[in-house]
Amino acid sequence: MNLVLDAMGGDYAPVETVAGAVAFVRDNGHTVFLVGKRDIIQAELNNHDTTGLNLPVVDAPDAISMEEKPAMAVRRKKNNPMVVGMKLVREGEADAFCSVGNTGAVLTAGHMVFRRIRGVHRAVLVTPFPNNNGLHVLGDVGANTDCRPEWLVQWGHLLTIYAAARLNIQNPRVALLSNGEETGKGNDLVRTAQVLMSQEAGLNYIGVIEPKEMMAGAADVVVTDGFTGNLVIKTSEAVAKYLLGVLKQEIMARPLAKAGAALAKPAFKATAARLDDKEYGAGMLLGLNGLVTVGHGRAKRDGIYFALKATAQLVSADILQKTRARTEILMQAQQKQGNPS
Repeated sequence: MNLVLDAMGGDYAPVETVAGAVAFVRDNGHTVFLVGKRDIIQAELNNHDTTGLNLPVVDAPDAISMEEKPAMAVRRKKNNPMVVGMKLVREGEADAFCSVGNTGAVLTAGHMVFRRIRGVHRAVLVTPFPNNNGLHVLGDVGANTDCRPEWLVQWGHLLTIYAAARLNIQNPRVALLSNGEETGKGNDLVRTAQVLMSQEAGLNYIGVIEPKEMMAGAADVVVTDGFTGNLVIKTSEAVAKYLLGVLKQEIMARPLAKAGAALAKPAFKATAARLDDKEYGAGMLLGLNGLVTVGHGRAKRDGIYFALKATAQLVSADILQKTRARTEILMQAQQKQGNPS
């Protein structure tokens, strides 16, 4: 399997991106193309033992920073790692592209290089998300801030494919995220999408859920707009970090609590591990005509490792072809109903 990594993307590139790629290739035996400024990447590779590892470097000198306006930067800097790397996939030299760089830039580059699968309204950014029972699938988490109801309905179908490929959940329960459990709750977008989803054949739709039901594991797939989904992700991360920090402060302020904490240290480590999202790897831009994954910009080498691992899993699951097939079925159903997309 051949994967492409944006070696210049993220807060800690290229030190952490290269280190993560080296570890991944060493453990899994795949090829990872490292795309970015050749001299800088090669210098970093020289700090590792890469004997027998397939880590070709592809030059893409036009770096895109997290501060730049993504759409403008991608179009202005033609030789940026995202476009160059995605073209390797489009031309058949690699199977998938992974980046922990600017999400907006990845989305723009993805649409430029791959375009959307025929029949897909908008590509959706989807990721595993923790709950009390393990993991569920959440999307959109940042690709589309303003959405239409029919997009959410289609995403319900696409996310079921991802849930099967990524989490091995068959016939997943699909829910809409809202501010109440009752039918009719939510804004205009959610209320209209509820009606459409309830009428949708082939979708195991269970209704609307609140965040508390989502965290309890009431659904396997949770659909929302990109603005709300991104807030959910970022708020959850901030709350988890805050609670762990408060717990540590309170323990350190009490001598007896320190003694108890020593005994409970394994439990604290396990809790921190459950709240750490690095092992979820990366989200996927589902709906493009190429396999593109996006990880956290703050990812370090272990986060890069798991992002590449998640990408490889999606390649093995043939999620791209399954998405095309599901979309074609949806288009045929719409045409029979006299509502061609």
